[in-house]
Amino acid sequence: MRSTFTRTALAIAAAAAVAVSAAGGSAIRGAASGATVASGPASPTPITPRELVQPGALMGEGPSGFAWDPKGAVLAYVAPTADGDDVLRTYDAATGARRILLDPGANPGAIDLTSAQWSPKGDSILLTAGDGLRLVDARTGAMTAVPVAGDAVTAVGFAPSGGSVAYVQDNDLRTIRLSDGAVTRLTTDGSATVFNGNLDWVYNEELATRSAQPACAWSPDGRYLIHLRLDEAAVENHPTTDYQPVPPTVSWTLYPVVGTANPTATVQAIDLATGTSTPVPLPDDADEYVMPLFTWSPDAREAFYMAEDRDHTVLELRAWDPATGTARTVIRETDPKWINENSYVAPIFLGNGDRFLWLSERSGFMHLYLYERDGTLVRQVTAGDWMIDTPAWNVLVPGRPVFVDPAGDWAYFSATKESPLQRQVYRAEIATGRLERLSKDAGFHFGALSGDGRFLVDQWSDVTTTPVTWIVKADGTQVEVLGRSAPPALDLPDVTREFVTVKAHDGTDLYAQIVLPQGFDPMKRYPVVVHWYGGPTLQMVSDRYGATNIFNMIERDTLYTQAGFIVWRLDNRGMFGRGHAFETPIFGELGKAALDDQLAGIEYLRTLRYVDASRIGTDGKSFGGFLTLYALENAPTVFTAGVVASAPSNWAWYDTIYTERYMRTPAKNPQGFAATDLVSRASRLVARPLIIHGLDDNNVHLQNSVNLVQQLEAIDKPFDFLPLPNLDHSYHGDGLVAALAASTDYFTRELGGAAR
Repeated sequence: MRSTFTRTALAIAAAAAVAVSAAGGSAIRGAASGATVASGPASPTPITPRELVQPGALMGEGPSGFAWDPKGAVLAYVAPTADGDDVLRTYDAATGARRILLDPGANPGAIDLTSAQWSPKGDSILLTAGDGLRLVDARTGAMTAVPVAGDAVTAVGFAPSGGSVAYVQDNDLRTIRLSDGAVTRLTTDGSATVFNGNLDWVYNEELATRSAQPACAWSPDGRYLIHLRLDEAAVENHPTTDYQPVPPTVSWTLYPVVGTANPTATVQAIDLATGTSTPVPLPDDADEYVMPLFTWSPDAREAFYMAEDRDHTVLELRAWDPATGTARTVIRETDPKWINENSYVAPIFLGNGDRFLWLSERSGFMHLYLYERDGTLVRQVTAGDWMIDTPAWNVLVPGRPVFVDPAGDWAYFSATKESPLQRQVYRAEIATGRLERLSKDAGFHFGALSGDGRFLVDQWSDVTTTPVTWIVKADGTQVEVLGRSAPPALDLPDVTREFVTVKAHDGTDLYAQIVLPQGFDPMKRYPVVVHWYGGPTLQMVSDRYGATNIFNMIERDTLYTQAGFIVWRLDNRGMFGRGHAFETPIFGELGKAALDDQLAGIEYLRTLRYVDASRIGTDGKSFGGFLTLYALENAPTVFTAGVVASAPSNWAWYDTIYTERYMRTPAKNPQGFAATDLVSRASRLVARPLIIHGLDDNNVHLQNSVNLVQQLEAIDKPFDFLPLPNLDHSYHGDGLVAALAASTDYFTRELGGAAR
C-alpha cells in the first residue's frame, strides 16, 4: 500500500475543492493556485501551497541513479547541469576525474537516464528510451541507437557476454543481438493476462524492488534464461475513469481483491540453444507467490528462486538443476504471523559459489547469515536488536541492500544499530562478524560499493540538511563530496523540530516528533494536527530530510504551523524500522494496536501545558487515511477533526498480498474484517471528516471513498469531499496544491488556527 509513483498521470487538471455534505453546512473554499492559509504568529507573508510544490522549493536536485562499473571504480550517476537539465555523468574514484558522458538534450527519444546499467565488461552503458534502447560508449560517450520495433520495452538486462540484451515487450521475453539488431522472441503467449518476465500490478506494488524490474535472470554461461510467468486469467478487472475526454474513457487494472483469485505464478527456464522452455518445480506448501528475484550459482549449475505460501508464513529458497530438471529446498523460513517477503533478497554468492550470504528476519531483526551452498548454516554474521535496512525506497541500488567486496571478506550495508531514527553504513567481516561503522554524521546514510571494492558512494541527510553525496574509501575515509542537493529555494518558517520518546501503554518506547511554529509561545495553548501513516513497511519519524519521502512533511509543517498549529508524529506498533516483534501486534486487526500507541502519544501531549487537548485533529493518506477514519470512529472524544485521504475504508476491498499478509482473508478472520469495515461503522463519527481521493486511483480504489460518502449521506452525517481529477494514488501538481490548501483550510475551520 506504499504510495509509490507507479503511474504517470495522463493529464493534470486544476482541482477545485468541492464540498459535499449530507446535512448541509459550510463548504471548503476553492483551492486555486493563489490559495493562502490563515496566518498565525509564524510569518508576515505566509507561503502558499502553490509555492511549496514548485521544483526546487524544498530542495534542489542532486546526484541520483547510481551505478558502479562492474569491475572498477567508475561511477555513473544522474545530476543536473547549472541550467537544471539532467545529464548522465561519470566519476572515476581512482583519479577523481569527472565528466558529462551524455547530455540527452541534444538527442531524440525521451531517454531514461536513471535506467543506466553497465555492460558486463564495463565498456558501455545501456539506457532505455521511448523508441527502443541506447548504447553509450563508456570511454567516448558516443551513443548508438538500438531500435526495437513496437511498444516500449521493460525488464532490460545484458546477457553475460554483453553481446545481447534480454527485454520484455507486450509481455513476451525477447533478446536482441547488439551487433546487428537481430531479435529472437523467446515466449509467444504474452497477452493482457499473461506476463512473461514482467510484473502485473499486485506483484509490482507489493513484491517488487523497483518498477518494471526484470523478473528473469541469465545463467552465467548465457545458456539459460529463467523467468517468472504470471497468468491473470482468473484475476478480477477493476475500472478507473478519465473524465477529461468526451465521452470519458475507462481503463482497467487486473487487481486481485483480498480472498479472490491471485495470478497463477510459475517459473520457466528457456534453453537459449534450443528455444525450449521447461517448467521449474515449486514447493507443494509454498507455491502461491514467487518472488521476482532470481539468481544463479557462479558455475551456472543451479538457478535459485524463492516461493511462498498464501498466508505468508512459509518462504522457501529453492535451487533448480537444469541438467537433471530437479529442484531442492535450500532454506525454509517460517513465521506464525507473517514473513516480510518484500524485504528479502536473492542469495549473495561468495567467491566460486560454494558459500552464500542470506538475509533473514528469523531472529526478529533482519540480519546476515552465511550458508554452504547445500543449505548448511555456517554462522550468523550479524546479530543484535537492530536491523539491516533492505526496502527499495531506502537503499541506493534497488535489490542491492548488501554489497560484498571481490575478495569475499567484507559485507557492506546500512543498519539501525545506532538508533531506529538513523541509518549508518557498516561493514561486517564475514569470517568473524566483526562490525565497523563507516559513516560519520548522525542521520540517514545509504551506500553502494564500487565494483573493485575500494570505494563507496554514501548519500546522507538529516532532518535539517538536504542530501549530500560523498565518495568514501572502503574503510570509511572520506574522499570528497560528489554533489549536494541545493537547500530550499523558499524562505521556510523557522520551525522547531524535536524528537521525543514516549512510553506505550505496555512500557515500550515509541519515537515521536513535535514541530513547533516559528514564534512559539509556551504560555499559549495550541491546537495540534497529528500527521500519521501508522501502517507497515514505512517509517515517518526519522532523522532524515523530509522532502525525500512520500509524506509531504515539510509542506504540511509549513502550512500547519503558519496557521497556528503544532504538528505531531509518532511511529506506532506495526511500522517499519524497529524489527519484526514491533510489527506483529497489528496482526489480525489493522488499526487497533496502532491507535492504542497513538493514544499514548496523545496522553503525552496532554501533559504539555501549551497543548490544547480539546483541539486535536488527524491527517493521514493511504493507510494513514484509514487510521484517521478508524480513530474518528473509535476515539471520537479524542480527535475533533480528520483528513481521510485515499483511504481503504474496508479492507475487504484491498489487494490480496498486502491485506492477507496482516489480516488473512475474511473467511479466516471475519472478526478482524468486521472491525475494520469503517463504512458500516460510520454512525460512530462525531467529527466532520474531510475526504480526499484521486479519481484515477488504481491502488486504493475510489470505491472506498464513494461507498463511505454514500453511507454518510444515508445516515445524515456531515462531511467534506475533495476529488482530485486525473490523479492516482500519488498526489502532485495541481492536485497536491488542492489537497494541501483544502486540508489547511479544513483544520483552520474545524480546530481554529490561533493559539489561545
